[in-house]
Amino acid sequence: MKILIVEDNFRLRENLIKFFKISNIVAEEAVNGQEALQKTGQTEYDCIILDINMPVMDWKEFLKSLRAQKVDTPVLALTSNSMLDDKVELFNIWADDYLTKPFELEELLVRVKALFRRRSEIIEDKINVKDIEIDILHHKVYKDWKAISLTNKEYLIIEYLSINRWIPKNKTDLLEKVWWEQEETLDLSSVTLEAHISVVRKKLWKDLIKTIKWVGYVIE
Repeated sequence: MKILIVEDNFRLRENLIKFFKISNIVAEEAVNGQEALQKTGQTEYDCIILDINMPVMDWKEFLKSLRAQKVDTPVLALTSNSMLDDKVELFNIWADDYLTKPFELEELLVRVKALFRRRSEIIEDKINVKDIEIDILHHKVYKDWKAISLTNKEYLIIEYLSINRWIPKNKTDLLEKVWWEQEETLDLSSVTLEAHISVVRKKLWKDLIKTIKWVGYVIE
C-alpha cells in the first residue's frame, strides 16, 4: 500500500511518514499541491492525505485538477475547521473523507485503510458486503442473488453506508445524504432515520448496519 502525504508542515509530515512506515505503509511526500500533482501524474497511489491549508495551490484547485486528470485515488482531507459548510464543500469538490485536527494517528490509520478497502471492493459500480450486492448503477440490492424490495430512502441508506464502509456516519450525515432534497434536514427527527434503518435490517439482516453508541452507524 502506497500513499501520498501533501503537507507543508515539516514536523507533522515527517511524523506521519514515520508512523505509516511502522504500520508497513509506504508514504511519499509533497509540500504543496503543484508537487503533489506532478507525483500523482507519475505514480499511482492508494490514498492521498491532503492538508487543506497549504501554500502555492489551494485545496479546491488541487482537487479539481486531480480529478480533471482522471485520477480517482481516494483523498482524505486534514482540516482545522470543523464547520459543516466546509465539510460539505470538501465532499462536493471530490474529497472522500476528512479528519479534523487535532487527531489521533490510529484514527487516521483506520480511515486510510477503510478508504483502501472500499476502493478495492467497488468494481464496475457494484459493492459486495458478504452475501449482499449493491448495484449502484441500477439502484438495486441483492441478497443471495435475489432482488430485495427497498424504498428509495432505504436504498440510499444502504448505498451511502456501503460506499463509506468501515467509516462511521452520524445521524446528521445520513439525514443530509438521504433527505437532501428536503429543506431543513437537520430538523428531521432522528426517529425517522432509526425507523428506516430498522426496516433495512429486517429486509437484509439485523447485524448489517451496526450502531456505534454516541457516534452513529457503520457497515463493516
